[in-house]
Amino acid sequence: MMYLKRVCLTLVISIMLPLTAYSVPYDFEYSYGDPYLASSQTYITGTSNAVLYDEGPYRFWKPGTGGTTLANTTPGVVTYHFDFDSMGYANPTSEISLGVGMHAFHWDYSQGYNALYGSNDGTTWIMLADSDPVAHAGYKTLNPISGLDGLLGTSDLWLRAEMYSYGTYAPSGGVWTNTAQLSRYDTANDNTTFGLSVNFEDESGGTVPEPTTLALMSLGLAGISWRRRKAA
Repeated sequence: MMYLKRVCLTLVISIMLPLTAYSVPYDFEYSYGDPYLASSQTYITGTSNAVLYDEGPYRFWKPGTGGTTLANTTPGVVTYHFDFDSMGYANPTSEISLGVGMHAFHWDYSQGYNALYGSNDGTTWIMLADSDPVAHAGYKTLNPISGLDGLLGTSDLWLRAEMYSYGTYAPSGGVWTNTAQLSRYDTANDNTTFGLSVNFEDESGGTVPEPTTLALMSLGLAGISWRRRKAA
């Protein structure tokens, strides 16, 4: 009898363990690589002083023109809008995961600086990340994107990417403003340059338990049931 109980418990564990490694898809997922594709511009609602640029193996957004110093530079701006309510998601957001490829370089002719902002109404913005100062002949990507919790609880998400290119030749535009980039895409490697994943609250106002939690609950209940039978 003891052997049978051990076999049953082993079967329960072997069934539940695969769930702990299973990753639940997000309710909403969107990503792109090549910024030139129409599908990569689905949620871009506006641009200002920002142009798409093809630099041989790389494609990216950059400022149209820059300034001589950071203080007098007008940024290139790309704005995204995700209206989840109009997409059919009635509940507010409960989790946001975001990755935005922005690169800042520093060459003799100009250097770059990038910043990313988020909003729930397109009016009030909070900074999510910006690039550190870049050493000459070096480059920086955005700092880890934080502050996303401050954007939860609504069905509206706005993102604003700002690119600053400044230096001796930056006011001339063209190749001279390639030191600030958004969605830098490598045509040889087909990399992802933008990714957004979102979960929404369930009907009770909470979130659906992760599979790991469900598995542990099931194992706990199985143990309780086994102990009760033993006691009986």
